[in-house]
Amino acid sequence: MKNHHTDRVGIRRVSLGWIPVAMFLGVATALAGEVQPLMVQRGSCWLEEAFSGALDTNKWKVAIGSWKIENGVLAGTERPDDHHAAVIKTPFSNITAVAQFSFMCKGDARLHIGLNDVGGHNSSIQIRPDAMVMLKNADRKNPRTYAPILDETGATLAPDTWHTMVVELNGAEMLARVDDKFFLCGTHPGLNRAKTDLAFAVSGAALFREVKLWHAIPNPDWAAEKGKLLARQTARPALDRSGNLQEAYAAAEVKVRDRLMKADEKFQALVDVRACAMEALAKAFPVVNRKGAKADAEKKRLAQEDAKFKQLQKTVQAAQKNERDYLLAQAPEVKAAWAALLAANQAKAKAAAAKK
Repeated sequence: MKNHHTDRVGIRRVSLGWIPVAMFLGVATALAGEVQPLMVQRGSCWLEEAFSGALDTNKWKVAIGSWKIENGVLAGTERPDDHHAAVIKTPFSNITAVAQFSFMCKGDARLHIGLNDVGGHNSSIQIRPDAMVMLKNADRKNPRTYAPILDETGATLAPDTWHTMVVELNGAEMLARVDDKFFLCGTHPGLNRAKTDLAFAVSGAALFREVKLWHAIPNPDWAAEKGKLLARQTARPALDRSGNLQEAYAAAEVKVRDRLMKADEKFQALVDVRACAMEALAKAFPVVNRKGAKADAEKKRLAQEDAKFKQLQKTVQAAQKNERDYLLAQAPEVKAAWAALLAANQAKAKAAAAKK
């Protein structure tokens, strides 16, 4: 049984008191071929997957997409008809742990490395050829929450090439490194929750091999290592999103939202009004939180025929506008990104209409 205690800053941590201390001694020597963690020290390995045979369904659960093993490699491919990234999961319950694996993106494929808890998506790391982003995911059942960016960096991750990734967790902190060159380091109280599984999500096609998961304990030298990483983090140039107006607006908006949610009571009140309106709509018409063709058709019908639905939806839209207008007024850079996105969408709509 795990032992729990609270440290001086009130963060509930998990120590692996049931694992003999001897298991942590000599780990560096025994695992000399592995990328050494910085935030924690590795203990016993609870998953070492070489993909040497058929997919072990006791360890892996295919959620969606095509997944198969060939020559010691797990291949994940998104299926167009799914309209969703290919996803596979493996159990992962620890708060303090290390994960290491190698991946290869085929062409311009994108990866999401996700950690889930009992409430759904907890946190994720987005990987693409030119960038890496770490997020604390929003709680889909709570419209007051959002997905803050914990860290982001430009990267040069060559496609059709093997890369090695290490993800370290310790309570409210997460550290991720690729090829021991690019890194993400983030902190959020929502990370400090027991997880349910680790997920690989692929948009396009990608390969995985040599997946290993370890129990861990905090590294007493982490403060010094963290200081070095934070210095590099501060010196990094801003991530260039100029080629994607939707992404540029979304990133700018969530950064300002994060700031306002922590310090601006008026904005918090506007968020509460919008959230209450959304909850009232969902309570009266649960279909609004459902997905799929049938749900979409029903929502379209309600929007055309049901007076109560139309009124509640109108209330939600008005609250959303009030919240957005206030946010934009606090951040000229977000207002400019919003205007650029609207102009681009209007131009696309005009061009599409002209072709008809």
